[in-house]
Amino acid sequence: MYEIWLIINTFYELALMNLGLIVGVFVVWAGLMVATQIKKTQPWCTSMKPALLVAVLVWVVSFMLVPSMTKSSFANVTYILDYLVVAGVAAAIAGLVAVFVAPLYLLVRR
Repeated sequence: MYEIWLIINTFYELALMNLGLIVGVFVVWAGLMVATQIKKTQPWCTSMKPALLVAVLVWVVSFMLVPSMTKSSFANVTYILDYLVVAGVAAAIAGLVAVFVAPLYLLVRR
C-alpha cells in the first residue's frame, strides 16, 4: 500500500513542478479542438486510424528512448516491472501525441 501512495505522491509532485507546461499543453489542445470543431468537414472517426498509426510509431520510438531520457540505459532495466514502467511512460507519450494528431489530421485533410 505504501508503494502505491508513493507513486501517486511522486506523480502529484511532478505535476505541481510542471504545472505551467501542463496548463499550456491543455490550452493548446483545447484551442485545437475548438478550431477543428469549427472547420472540420469530416467525421471524427476518419482521424482515428492515422492517429493510432502515429501513436504506435511514437510508442516504439519512445520505448527505446525513455531510458536514455531518464539518464539510464537498458542495462539497468532488468525486472519485468522496469519494462512495464518504460512501456507505460512510452504509452503516455504516444497517447499525448495521438490526442494532438487526431484533430490536426482533420484540419489538414479537407
